[in-house]
Amino acid sequence: MTSQALDTTLSEAGGVTLATRGGLVLKLRPVTADDAATLTALFDRLAPEDMRFRFLSGREHLSAHQLAAMIGVDHRHSEHLLAFDAATSRLTASLMIVADEHMDVAEVAIAVSPDLKGQGIGWTLLKHAAELARERGVRRLRSIESRANHQAIEVERALGFNTSDYEGDATLVLVEAQLG
Repeated sequence: MTSQALDTTLSEAGGVTLATRGGLVLKLRPVTADDAATLTALFDRLAPEDMRFRFLSGREHLSAHQLAAMIGVDHRHSEHLLAFDAATSRLTASLMIVADEHMDVAEVAIAVSPDLKGQGIGWTLLKHAAELARERGVRRLRSIESRANHQAIEVERALGFNTSDYEGDATLVLVEAQLG
């Protein structure tokens, strides 16, 4: 690993085009303050169980504090990439990566528009997140999932993530991949 790789910001992952296994072409770019309404609209489309899976249980909408945290990333240890359908420019998904201070461990969270599930968006974004984290020198990528979120856990397992109990909460599972 080079010092240049460690100094590369996560935001340099923007401007990427990815194709899903379902044939959808996604254009990724870092979130900006101008995306507040668009991001809120994506999360408003999420089903209650999707909100619960993203630790937003009991909420119908993102709070102003949550939205500010999702937009106010530092582009070094935290990044929030938005995935747009290349054909329609519609926001289809959100990908957040937050690394520790030493860029050793990072957590990833992905939210996909419910009407577009099953097209490989989550799988494609998780694979991209792992590649991005690996390029930046991150050694472990993890996600905390609800045990009930079988679909997400299976996607993560298909990409080489392992599961273990989440200490202190039997309703959650730690999903983790060794990257380096």
